[in-house]
Amino acid sequence: MLTGYNESLEEKLKLAEQAESEVTRLQPLASEAPQLRAEKVKLQKAAKRQRAKATAMDQATQALTAASEKQSRIPELLGTAARAVNDFYSTLRDVEARRQDAMQSLAVVDRIEYDIELEDGEAHEASLDRDPRGVAYALAAHHGDGRVKKLLEELEPGFNLLGGCNMDDPLYRDVANFVMARVTPAAPVSVPKKKKAPDPDPKIEGPVQSS
Repeated sequence: MLTGYNESLEEKLKLAEQAESEVTRLQPLASEAPQLRAEKVKLQKAAKRQRAKATAMDQATQALTAASEKQSRIPELLGTAARAVNDFYSTLRDVEARRQDAMQSLAVVDRIEYDIELEDGEAHEASLDRDPRGVAYALAAHHGDGRVKKLLEELEPGFNLLGGCNMDDPLYRDVANFVMARVTPAAPVSVPKKKKAPDPDPKIEGPVQSS
């Protein structure tokens, strides 16, 4: 019998050989661990992407369905908006047209006042034995478009075409500007022509001729 040999050593050797055999058996499988871990990560990543894709597709489908439902209202809403804008436009045009009618009438008033003042002024100048021909020129500066606009302002002080509108709201302001830009400017007020002031009489107002 070998010196130092005993059953304990035999048992340990047996266990060691079993372990060696197990290691030999498991080594190929263990070597696959890195690859298996990588495959697991890849599959998990693919599954996560698939879930995200499916969720996104569902959300897109829901959004498009909601958009289609909303879009079905657009024709009606557009018609309502177009009619409202057209009413707004037509009303602005009507207001402007009526104010132009008022200015035409006030132009007649201005011309009558001018003629009366001219006749009175010429009569006054004649009574003083002065040349009345400068009266027409002097009166012309106080009549015409400026006088007509003043009369209009006196009849309706502080008139504003967009008075009472909420112009602080950007949407209201944009709509108002959009429509106002398309309102055809009314024809200018036709004010009767004034009598042209005569040329100064050289014998009266002309420069003194040197001899």
